[in-house]
Amino acid sequence: MGGASGFRLFPAGIVLLTAFLTALVATPRDSQAQVILNTERFQMAEVEGFHLNGDLSGSVQRGNRKILNVSSSGIVGYSHTRHWPRLIFGGRFLRDDTRSILDQQYIQLRYSYLLTPRAQTFHFVQAQKNETLLLRSRWLLGSGLRWTFAETDQLLIAAGTGIMGEWERLDPGRVGPDDSVELDALRMANLGVLRWTFASGARLVNISYVQPDLGSFSDLRLLNDLGLSAPVTDWARLSGSLEWRRDTRPPSTLERDDLTIRLGLSLDIG
Repeated sequence: MGGASGFRLFPAGIVLLTAFLTALVATPRDSQAQVILNTERFQMAEVEGFHLNGDLSGSVQRGNRKILNVSSSGIVGYSHTRHWPRLIFGGRFLRDDTRSILDQQYIQLRYSYLLTPRAQTFHFVQAQKNETLLLRSRWLLGSGLRWTFAETDQLLIAAGTGIMGEWERLDPGRVGPDDSVELDALRMANLGVLRWTFASGARLVNISYVQPDLGSFSDLRLLNDLGLSAPVTDWARLSGSLEWRRDTRPPSTLERDDLTIRLGLSLDIG
């Protein structure tokens, strides 16, 4: 499709926009499950030396109602030769005159050691809170190995596996009468990453986590994040993702499945 100079529509971006708007309308809004954090999406870019990437937004309303709305996420680290320590953080907070409506925070300290150009260790400690999912606190401590099986300008395939301890404390006033308030588990920490870049410039990224309880494999937590970004015009790029989580043993007051849809537009004018 043609137009004025500097304005050209890309079919991949139009298809992406249509698909995600359709999914947004068709998806139920009431699904909730225990959360796995997708920290891998912060670590897709090649870095060297000091690096910092973050997003921060907020708003305040005063008058008939007092509302505070703040959200942030990002990564800061230092990559040098074989060592890569980094801190991954994020949170969302919404409060009105009387109560906290949404309260989610997480922070993960992560370290990797490069064994070979295609293999590295990973070690992490994570703290998390999520009022929506009844989590007063969730602590993780784990280690593992990650391999890159293929890496070109067009294709990336990587996978990892490890072990992590998990300690959760739930809100006793909001769980069911037969639910445990304190939950401890030793889980496998498995992940897979696939990235494909199309000739049109569109990029598809799929990240999966599989975390079974080693003491009971029927206690399983899954996450799959499918993301696509594509140029819409010469100066605009559309990105969207579908993130699905499943917990086979959530508290009785929560659902097993959780689906999050994200859609964004970035502009590059000049």
